[in-house]
Amino acid sequence: MIIESIKKNITEDKVVLSCIVKFEKQEREESLFFSYPKQFADYVTETADAFFPAILIPAMELKERIKIIPPISSKMMKNQFIIQDVFATWFKGKFFHIDIEAANQYTNPQSAPKGNATFFSLGVDSMYSMLKYLPKNQKDADKLLTSLIYMKGLELPLSVYKKGQDKAVIDKIEELARHYQLELIVGETNIRDVFPLDWEEHYFGPGLAATALSLSGGFRNFNIPSSNTYSTLFHDPSSPLLDSLWSNESTFLFHDGSETERAEKLAGLIASDPLALNSLRVCIDNEGGIHNCGKCWKCVRTMITLDIIGKLKECTSFPDKLPKSYSILLRTFNDDSWEFTSENLRLAQKHNRRDYEKTLRRELRVGRLDMFREGKSMRYLLNELVHYFYVKAARKLGFFS
Repeated sequence: MIIESIKKNITEDKVVLSCIVKFEKQEREESLFFSYPKQFADYVTETADAFFPAILIPAMELKERIKIIPPISSKMMKNQFIIQDVFATWFKGKFFHIDIEAANQYTNPQSAPKGNATFFSLGVDSMYSMLKYLPKNQKDADKLLTSLIYMKGLELPLSVYKKGQDKAVIDKIEELARHYQLELIVGETNIRDVFPLDWEEHYFGPGLAATALSLSGGFRNFNIPSSNTYSTLFHDPSSPLLDSLWSNESTFLFHDGSETERAEKLAGLIASDPLALNSLRVCIDNEGGIHNCGKCWKCVRTMITLDIIGKLKECTSFPDKLPKSYSILLRTFNDDSWEFTSENLRLAQKHNRRDYEKTLRRELRVGRLDMFREGKSMRYLLNELVHYFYVKAARKLGFFS
């Protein structure tokens, strides 16, 4: 792939940073862009920094080298070797090491930004990271949050937003930005339309990093809200291991919130702030809209947390009670969901909720069984079962003493 023709175009109401990406093997080219309101034109820097994270992972999948013609961060070029190592190791057979050619590297900061920003979508993780850096919760003045970033084209491809379902979301984010006295930047990007990788599994970290770097002229620190804690680091494309490696000479990107479990984020800072609590949006079935269905696995696990701490009935952004068959919606058959269910179990124990303890323990056992069964034949499972009881009986009889 070749990155070329980077342009910063300012119109009456917009600033658009764009580039041409040429696919050498496929003999085609695409235009990538990041678009923001005109008043943020000074935040947008005309380098290849924003486009490299968006392109690296797709190029590694296609086994296609990258040639970068415009200026690009020397710091990022040094770190890309580690990024490639991580992706190629985590996802063997999916992503491969490739050559990078970047003759025009800069070493001095392209700007002197002063702000601190965080991505914000009304979800639990981003809500926690916003509240964490408000003056009432943050004593270090250098870390105080100045700006919220909401980007169409990240949560879902830009082409999905044809029904105007994002308007209510933006209205709600604007309400929170005014209330907490924060600058709000609403932008658009087409990176997911051009590169349709699995967002959750492989691409959301690089996608967020690309967006952050498109605004590196405005922010010295850019916060990427975490999903998991330091004790449960999965092979996620956004993690404490990776996010800071995308930083350039002007802007430091960091993975924030891994010191706190998601259930505790909700039970702590968020539950203590009525506006934040009643503005939560976590649903995976709303097509980018504002509502929470109360039935998908993400809504259910959030509602369980709220009910454990006695906040579900007063939280207006969710139904006031869980669906009858809520336990089967938890999807504890993968490591990620299993861990979030474990967090709710620990919270239930902390709040002495025996009813939830019993249900969550059962679902965790079923989830472990599902994970063990996955991809295995019935013959294999029967052999393992026979072996288990044989060893157990032998130990009782003292054969292994």
